[in-house]
Amino acid sequence: MGKKRQIRTVLSILMMVSLLISMIPGLAVAATDSTTSDNYITLRGITFVSDEDSTLIIGEPTTINVKLTRIPVSKVFTGSVNATITDPEGKVTQYSASGGGGFYNISNVTLYTPGDYTLKISAVDPNKGSVTATIKVLDAITTVTDPLVINADNSITVKLTDSEGNLLKQRSVTVDGTEVDGGSQNYTTLNDGTFILNMTPTKSGNVNFLFGGKIIGTIPVSPAFVADSRIGSQTSDNVGLAIEVAKQGWQSATNVILARDDQFSDALAAAPLSKKLDAPILMTASSSLDERTLAEIRELGAQNIYIVGGTVAISQSVQDSLKGFNVTRIAGQQGYDTAAQISSNVGTDSTHTVYLANGHAIPDAIAISAFAAEQGNSILLTDRDSLPASTMQALTNLNASNVILLGGTAVIGTSVEQQLSAKYSVKRWGGLDRYDTQSIIFQNLLNTENPQSPLYFTSGRVRQDDVSSGKPYADALVTAALAAKTGGFVAMLPENNIPSSLNYFLLFNKGYIAKSAVVGNNSGVSQNLEQQLQQMLNY
Repeated sequence: MGKKRQIRTVLSILMMVSLLISMIPGLAVAATDSTTSDNYITLRGITFVSDEDSTLIIGEPTTINVKLTRIPVSKVFTGSVNATITDPEGKVTQYSASGGGGFYNISNVTLYTPGDYTLKISAVDPNKGSVTATIKVLDAITTVTDPLVINADNSITVKLTDSEGNLLKQRSVTVDGTEVDGGSQNYTTLNDGTFILNMTPTKSGNVNFLFGGKIIGTIPVSPAFVADSRIGSQTSDNVGLAIEVAKQGWQSATNVILARDDQFSDALAAAPLSKKLDAPILMTASSSLDERTLAEIRELGAQNIYIVGGTVAISQSVQDSLKGFNVTRIAGQQGYDTAAQISSNVGTDSTHTVYLANGHAIPDAIAISAFAAEQGNSILLTDRDSLPASTMQALTNLNASNVILLGGTAVIGTSVEQQLSAKYSVKRWGGLDRYDTQSIIFQNLLNTENPQSPLYFTSGRVRQDDVSSGKPYADALVTAALAAKTGGFVAMLPENNIPSSLNYFLLFNKGYIAKSAVVGNNSGVSQNLEQQLQQMLNY
């Protein structure tokens, strides 16, 4: 009986020790691991080491780095693994994976189609399971700041991003310009995702940007100069031409400016108003509304009509014909007063500059029109030897600081200049004739950093004295509104020749003129003259 009692005591002690061991976590795991086969350890989860591992760019060789965990205990997985990647269309590609200590990499991964891919990591031992994660593949995109021009030393900025707009830094891009005789060049993007492309192509064609062997962008190489088709070549009067010019700049317009078609003094200051209102200038006979003009107003979907000039310029019957529209008449007793009224709607830019032209020197006012409109500056009118009261008041209302006189002393006398100099900073831009003054305006205002384009060539016969019969040409006046909208400017010239001052300006500045167009029919600017202009500018 004593021996049996001793055996039972020993067994009881062993059972108590076993129970105590099972209650200590560390000792319990150790016991489990020492007695459990590796077959019971399986893959639990996958984590990308960085964002670059889960978001790839097409065509770029990449190594994908991941961290693997295991179950039953959330620790790193240390076994051997394989990898597959399934593309958006279901095609599966095998990859080798290497690493250890929970960190693995899948090298030499190059994917060529944007979309979501499935990465699957499988343990070599099939009993240890697998895990999956999603890889996003994005396009690479190039953005350029400027065009490439034939026979020019182009230097343009190119930016490289992915299709979500993220900058691609320190990436290699190949620029293939072999089609344009520009060779092939390799660039590396900076930390802002950009590089500077320098190329001097010698012929038209395309330059391709390649990333990872795939074309990701194309930029055309264009001639340095392009001559657009003539505008209004078949028109026979000012009303028809104004409509054709309007169609070039406006598919629709809430506002329209209406001017008389036979005398332009009331509309000389209208181009800045056109820019302000985003309104084309249309024309009509003084006594009755032209049906073509009314049809164009309706086609534009206009709601507001601004008539420039009093009832002597555009009759009350014309205004009465515009039923269904909101009609505003901007008018004074004379053209000076109308210009002053217009200025109250236009104002001046930060330089507080106002342009002053003789109310009878119509070409000078028109020559400045597109530039003044682009700047947001007013055009005022004067007599040769005295300032009209309305003009003086407008200068005060505009808080003007600088007054630029357009034309020589034959059109704005020294007495006016002296009167203005007492209160304003005054400059004179005047030449020997209208074309000389026009070229001086161009020389002072042509922006060579961001050149105005296109240059519109129009008839210079804008005064009633310029035509032996019929009406003067409104080509330049209505085109000034179009030029202000498109960022271009207008050059007036005789029917058959280039004035020497304009010829000089074009020769020395043609590198800044990328595009031009002639406005009006052949009686305004002849076909031979059009060809001369194209030959001069097409270098």
